Amino acid sequence: MSESPNKVVFFDIGDTLGVPIFTLPPPRLRGLDVFPYVHDELQALRAHNVRLGIISNTGDDTGEAVDGVLEASGILDVFESQLRIYSKDVGFTKASPEIFRLAAERAGHAATPHNCLFVGEDKEERRVAREAGFLVAPHPRLAWEVLNGSHLLYVRIRVPYHQRHREWRQALRALPVVPLYVTGEEGRQLYAITTRQAALQLDDLGFEVDRLGREDDPLEREVFLLRDDRQTRSGFLTPEGQSNALFSGNDDAHCLLCSAREGLFVALPAGYTINRYHMQEARHGHTQKLLPDMGLFQSAAPAPQGSSVAALAATAPLAPGLAPEEVQYLRAITPELIRDHVERYAGQKPVQPAEPARITSRHIRHQDNLQATYALARDLESMGNGKFTVSVQRFLHEGHELYNIEAELPGADATLRNEIVLITAHMDSTAAFSDGPYDPVTDPAPGADDDASGVAAVLSVAQVIRNLADTKPPLRTLRFVLFNAEEEGLIGSKAYARWQATRGATIVAVYQMDMVGYRGTNEAPPRPFEVHAGYAPSPAVEARSLVLGQHIARLVGEVASDLKPPQIYQTQTTPPASDPAERRSDHGSFNERGYAACAISEDFFGGPHGDDPVPQPNPNYHKNTDTVVHFAYAADIARVVGAAAVVSANAPASV
Repeated sequence: MSESPNKVVFFDIGDTLGVPIFTLPPPRLRGLDVFPYVHDELQALRAHNVRLGIISNTGDDTGEAVDGVLEASGILDVFESQLRIYSKDVGFTKASPEIFRLAAERAGHAATPHNCLFVGEDKEERRVAREAGFLVAPHPRLAWEVLNGSHLLYVRIRVPYHQRHREWRQALRALPVVPLYVTGEEGRQLYAITTRQAALQLDDLGFEVDRLGREDDPLEREVFLLRDDRQTRSGFLTPEGQSNALFSGNDDAHCLLCSAREGLFVALPAGYTINRYHMQEARHGHTQKLLPDMGLFQSAAPAPQGSSVAALAATAPLAPGLAPEEVQYLRAITPELIRDHVERYAGQKPVQPAEPARITSRHIRHQDNLQATYALARDLESMGNGKFTVSVQRFLHEGHELYNIEAELPGADATLRNEIVLITAHMDSTAAFSDGPYDPVTDPAPGADDDASGVAAVLSVAQVIRNLADTKPPLRTLRFVLFNAEEEGLIGSKAYARWQATRGATIVAVYQMDMVGYRGTNEAPPRPFEVHAGYAPSPAVEARSLVLGQHIARLVGEVASDLKPPQIYQTQTTPPASDPAERRSDHGSFNERGYAACAISEDFFGGPHGDDPVPQPNPNYHKNTDTVVHFAYAADIARVVGAAAVVSANAPASV
């Protein structure tokens, strides 16, 4: 079929055509970073005489304002004016079939809505569109295929081991294949969405292809990876895994796609939330949502050419340490400063001194999550005092609009300011493992350690580096980023990392702090802590991430003498080792896109060496009793991470 003169394709905007950028709360749209492949996909549809439109929830932004953003991004003119349907203007959102019926009517298909296709990343919106009689697709790369009657399916694609050095990614890009997850040695196995016909073509090319689930599952489903830590602990041939307990019922059996080394891959339909499935003995990063991302084809890329990233990786031990004035500024990260931030965001005192309201939960389904988002943005704006550019990034998850928060301090060096150092944590919380029933909509989830301690560390580092910048501004750009929906599957950091890869951002370091405040029985210093740098699919990415751990290890003695040298975890060793937190915190979202990133935490896992201390995981993990933080311990970790960020921001381009 070469032309479709009567067909109409409507697109969602955010997370489908690109990444929307918002001003400070209350959020207003100020920009759109269009995904690199979108222009070609839109032009290809127009070449087939397909009419194009938009159906978008625009909040308080009018159609005129949204059109201005689309025009600035270079894509407005491809969409017919009468087919641009904005919720603010029409009074309906995509939670109702009415907005889709209105769109079909404007397209001349009130009686034939099956001639309309809605392309959107959110499964809940696709379900509503189907109720209105629309065809649906989860990604622009698949729009033409669905419009022409192709059936979609989930697949697992393997590159034969002896062919792993061939240029096989180009063959996948030439077909309607949308990656979801890259794994295996050298990244030669991936989970993806494709068509029935394309799967047959992959067979013919010599790829090993497993069809997963049922045809057309991707129309109203989203894929999650569930890690069964109890099964991993019990070992092979010990029947303590939880697949049978969770997926034996008729309502759940159809969700399970497959089991693999990483865990259980499940495809949840509209109306199902990931909270439906609770793994006993779950640890960090037990859930991961798999976002469609064409950029994952480059997940094992070498260091960007033309930048100092490779030099940083090769010369880390020679990079300069801290100047005396930098050490002095970092000493302002005190237990009292950490305590103030933790208590405000864990609900132990009002988040604003002049207001009585307290944050009782930061769970994404609790109303206080949005209150925390606004408060964090205000905190960063205030402490920046004109030097930070603060913005929020919106993303969707199971019908919920959520936000990441970013504060940027631009680099002072004209050559190096395009290189970026990130200091991050996740802002959301959960109490899903509490004794008794837990309702995330109403019940408390203080999350003092997980991860108000990390949030407090990021805020404290931001405050100190902002003050330091008055006398010694960083050469590279620094960003302080707080991710939402980590507990639902690293969703906020995945959305953020995908956005940065879309921009072609040169991120040279990501320092992610996730639970840095539980001391266990380690009352007396020096106390242990961990750095996780492992990334098995790419030795190059792991090597660059390991540099960050080496920075931290070298700086402990300068700024945090009450800490032991960190336990540094990696996978590229002889014999091969494993990192128990590989891709299990928000740093993994950056590793997947080729960026150097590590996670820093309290002594949560068993050490990588035989003489490491016995781990002391927080017994209040994911419970409503997570209310206690050792402020001096958290301050020590924040201080050494801040020091490493300063070193990364100021290391010369070459040594």
